[in-house]
Amino acid sequence: MSESTRNVDVLIVGFGPAGAAAAIAAHDAGSSVLVVEKTAAGGGNAIYSGGFLFDAPGDDAADHVDALSFGRTPRPVVEAYADGLHRLADWLRGIGAETVVFDPPPGRLPASFPSWPHFPAGERIAYRVVAGGEGRRGEALWDALARAVAERGIEIVYETAAHHLVRDEDGAVAGLVVTDDGSEREIAAGAVVLACGGFEGDPGLADAHLPLGPTFPVGTPANTGDGLRLAGEAGAALWHMYGFFGWFSFRTPEFPSPFAIDFFAPSFLFIDAEGRRFADETGQEVHDRLRALMNYQPHRENRPRLPSYAIFDDAARRAGPLNGLLGTPNDYVWSADNSAEVDRGWILSARGPVELAAKLGLPDPDVLAATMDAYDTAARAGVDPLFHRDPETLVPLAGDTLYAIETWPGVAGTTGGPRHDECARVLDSNGDPIPGLYSAGAVGMVWGFLIDHGGGLTDALVFGRIAGTTAAGE
Repeated sequence: MSESTRNVDVLIVGFGPAGAAAAIAAHDAGSSVLVVEKTAAGGGNAIYSGGFLFDAPGDDAADHVDALSFGRTPRPVVEAYADGLHRLADWLRGIGAETVVFDPPPGRLPASFPSWPHFPAGERIAYRVVAGGEGRRGEALWDALARAVAERGIEIVYETAAHHLVRDEDGAVAGLVVTDDGSEREIAAGAVVLACGGFEGDPGLADAHLPLGPTFPVGTPANTGDGLRLAGEAGAALWHMYGFFGWFSFRTPEFPSPFAIDFFAPSFLFIDAEGRRFADETGQEVHDRLRALMNYQPHRENRPRLPSYAIFDDAARRAGPLNGLLGTPNDYVWSADNSAEVDRGWILSARGPVELAAKLGLPDPDVLAATMDAYDTAARAGVDPLFHRDPETLVPLAGDTLYAIETWPGVAGTTGGPRHDECARVLDSNGDPIPGLYSAGAVGMVWGFLIDHGGGLTDALVFGRIAGTTAAGE
């Protein structure tokens, strides 16, 4: 930024899907718009995502989200979300992004469709993705959004971090203090839209609010709770701070971000740091797998100790790359049969459980041997007495060679942050809108407890549009 001060109608913090949607909506409503982005490029977590957009017919969408939120999201907000998602396909077509209904592959690995078949929308749920393009579907969606922003001539200032809100004598938000090249600058604005992601990249906030042990972001590391802190300056109320979604992930000092792990064949199991199973390995919804780490029960010998490990056989190794379903910021392409990662020492191999336990450094190799024996017995009988794993996925680990990879909780996104109403206006502790302050996307999502495929991206686009339109109108 060359000027010491700026003045715009709508100032947007963060250039991901929520920020892009807000910028397009505010611009198209006739407002001057400026976007500040603290990193060197936009996209947020979208470019590492599957690019899914959630939809469900009629009132089913609102009832479905209400159920997944356990009734903890106000109904008017849920209904605004439902109304907005029905309009997304036409809106995206209007900016040059044609969407198609995603045709899911058969089977339940690595993810099942729909996410929650027994919730209100059930089998009537549809998932859409942007057609065409190369690479990940999330990249195709982001490319379309970024192109629409550029076509409108909307200014984006990169490597500029939001520092403090500016408020007038009546308490209304009137701008933002940003840091640019080490210096502070003030931008005056008629409205500020917070669209700068969640807080999974801040270890302190993650430790304070997420119900797990140590966690690590498997997407952009830039989601460090900036919107949460800015909204807090204005006295915003909070919601959904417990909400998150993620994967088991592999960490290595060779790369800054962990790799999310998925299996394409059922012959695998998870063990804790002592060598015992702790959950039905295939029973969790794909976004919700980390809840398995909260499945410790007093009548079982497990205790909550990390790291955990995924144990698998050669059939699972050859079925597909352990990383690839969900992207990571690392500049690395996982090998199709995981052989390169075996060669790198990321995946350990051994002749039997005792040798594998020794390589993993487990305290008692006999524990893993007993675990493997009990699992093999259960798989051959088709009945899992410990965790009732579905017989369809209860497959023995075959062959002489076992493989293992160390795993830690990898969080792909959080849902908690400042509470907002159906107009995307941030609310204070009394439930009143804070004048001039709006939010959209992972800063504080509509999703409460559980999430569906595409729920995060859909939230970003729906409430990004609402935030931009409302801010421009006021």
